[in-house]
Amino acid sequence: MRSIKATALQRYKDTFKDDGAVLPAMERHVMRQLSEKGSDLTSDHMHPSEMAKPDWCGRHDYYRIIGTPTEKHGQANPSFKMSNVWAEGHTIHEKYQRWLHEMGCLYGEFRCRDCEKHFTGLSPTHCIYCKSERLIYREIHLHRQGMLVEGHTDGAVHDLDGWSGLIEIKSIGIQTLRFEAPRLYNLYQDENMSLEDIWWRINRPFGSHLKQGQWYLWLAWPRYEHICFIYESKFHQATKEFVVSYNPQLIAPQLEIARAVTEAVRDQTPPDRPIWAEEPESRICKSCEFRNTCWGIGEVNGEPEEAKVSIKIQRAKPGVRKRGLSAAGVRPA
Repeated sequence: MRSIKATALQRYKDTFKDDGAVLPAMERHVMRQLSEKGSDLTSDHMHPSEMAKPDWCGRHDYYRIIGTPTEKHGQANPSFKMSNVWAEGHTIHEKYQRWLHEMGCLYGEFRCRDCEKHFTGLSPTHCIYCKSERLIYREIHLHRQGMLVEGHTDGAVHDLDGWSGLIEIKSIGIQTLRFEAPRLYNLYQDENMSLEDIWWRINRPFGSHLKQGQWYLWLAWPRYEHICFIYESKFHQATKEFVVSYNPQLIAPQLEIARAVTEAVRDQTPPDRPIWAEEPESRICKSCEFRNTCWGIGEVNGEPEEAKVSIKIQRAKPGVRKRGLSAAGVRPA
């Protein structure tokens, strides 16, 4: 083995600065942008991206919509790695939107980089206000009259070889599999199946994606009857496409909850809790910023007083009871 002289080793170490030359400054820039931007979701509506999740709580949204003060604040501490993941997802979205724009079939809201004005159109070539060609696609805002539900889909395609519909672009990575397809994730994690083999096993949209798409179609009905999911693999940039027709039965239970929340906001009466919310210590409830308000937990000396939870008492078997009573010196009745 060749040895490295001390002077050569020092020159080698000096080549790399501990504090970095580019990445640290870039990390600070990204994290600062993230904190300034905040969330795109408005606080006075329910949103399909949340409603499509299995642990969505309409009662939580009710408290948020009516402006209930939060009892705790989540520690937003995203890492540069996660910010990089999100940025990659946005880049993938922008790529497909740019291509559809160039093809002349992308409909929706555009923003001019020069005059900052917004307008709606079908693949415009320039700003209708200042004639600038520097345009950014801003997706489609969807809202349904009389319901406190709104969303933003990734776009709409008009008359592409005779097909029209909404589009939803999803970048698929390891974390997507972990949360949306645990069975496929376990094949990778526990059975060492290759990511490429797992990719070819994806033959339909993931459950939450499917529901999210149905919410968008429900909001856009009757203008659009179909939504096209474009999946791109982060592993090797392979792509898949799934076209789904409007079927409100797929979101019927959540739709009833959304109607109940809308009515509850009008009446200022909390809707029912989800069936999985059995007690304040339930996994989701425990981390909710409206937990104390929802469960009627007061405060004693500034500290939350736990709600009184009914305790289920199971009667012991006769033999066990007899032995217990005998040991205590009590003669069984």
